[in-house]
Amino acid sequence: MKYFIGILLIGLLFVTACNLTGGSVTSDECSSLEGPAKDDCYLEINKCSMIKSEIVRDSCVVELAMQKEDIAVCDLVISEIAEARCVKEIAVISNDHAFCSEINDNYWKNNCHYELATNNNKEVYCSLINNIEFKDKCFEKIALETENTLLCEFLDEKSSDACIFSIAKSKLDVKICEQITNSLTVNNCRYKLAKLTNDVELCDSLSFSDMRQVCQEYFKENNLGDI
Repeated sequence: MKYFIGILLIGLLFVTACNLTGGSVTSDECSSLEGPAKDDCYLEINKCSMIKSEIVRDSCVVELAMQKEDIAVCDLVISEIAEARCVKEIAVISNDHAFCSEINDNYWKNNCHYELATNNNKEVYCSLINNIEFKDKCFEKIALETENTLLCEFLDEKSSDACIFSIAKSKLDVKICEQITNSLTVNNCRYKLAKLTNDVELCDSLSFSDMRQVCQEYFKENNLGDI
């Protein structure tokens, strides 16, 4: 049985290698070139197995895997990091989050979770990211995209307030400003909404007298609303 499986694997690699080279290359347009120029030429026409540089060859195989949308091609990549990137690209192209779990490299695994999360507004994938900055960016992007202030709560206080502020402006809803924790930012949010909605009455809701005066003067100077 082991011998039979071995024969099958060898056959698979042979077929894949033929696909990588695109057939005979002894007289193709790249054969007369030398060094990096030769590798670049083979890279351009996807004849990966003819490339001498391991880095360039891996890059070629990754591109080929993406074109074929075939994760099995990623097995032909030599570098572990390049293979991780290859699997991540296939996961994104196929929109299959399950592939992310097959990635060993931490950077590309986080990238995989991030892209699948933000592409599909699946905040649950953000929680799988183990880099705090990247995780926050993930939650923030989906919060703004879906205008869901609850997701802003996953951020630190300053970032959370900014996130809520942005959603309040986007939805033109002054009630959302009340979810902000910093009092100055709450007032800034109300003032911004007053200007965006041309609602002079919102000036009265400002708790800082100086800001309230600035708000009222804005409407006077621009002949907006009734003061």
